[in-house]
This record gives sequence, C-alpha cells and structure tokens, in this order.
Amino acid sequence: MAINYPTFSYNNPRIQGQTIFIKRGPHQGKLGIIAKTLDNDRFLVSQADFGSEKVIFKRSDFLVHRYRKIRVPIDRVAGKNPDVL
Repeated sequence: MAINYPTFSYNNPRIQGQTIFIKRGPHQGKLGIIAKTLDNDRFLVSQADFGSEKVIFKRSDFLVHRYRKIRVPIDRVAGKNPDVL
C-alpha cells in the first residue's frame, strides 16, 4: 500500500547538489550548491554566489530551494575564476 502525501525538497535528507539560500550569518542572502554532506548538521557549500570558495554551513543556516536547480548566470557560477567549470 503506497502512502500518498506531499514531499518537499526542504524535508529531503538527500540534498547534495541542491541549490540553497543562506538565511543567517555573514553570507545571508547568498545562493550556493551543496557540494558535500559532512554530517547530519554540517554541509560544504560552493558555486553560485560563492564561486570557487568553499564554506561550511549548519543545516539551520539555510533553506533548500524549492526547485531542483536554479538558473544562475555563468559568471556567478565561475566567479572570477573560470577554472571552477
């Protein structure tokens, strides 16, 4: 018997590769992509507004964007460093 209920990406524990919005701290308002899950509460974020910079965030500091991918201009993904691509 299948259970029919809505699932939301922000409740999905498998969020690696998802686009996120930082809601707290010095990076508030930036977009990034989950590059790696370090443990249940810490995630390595890069790309989008971070370019090649890698930053660790707690799960409570960000929201997973509702859609799987956000269209981000290529210069924001690569930043000033085209080697990111």
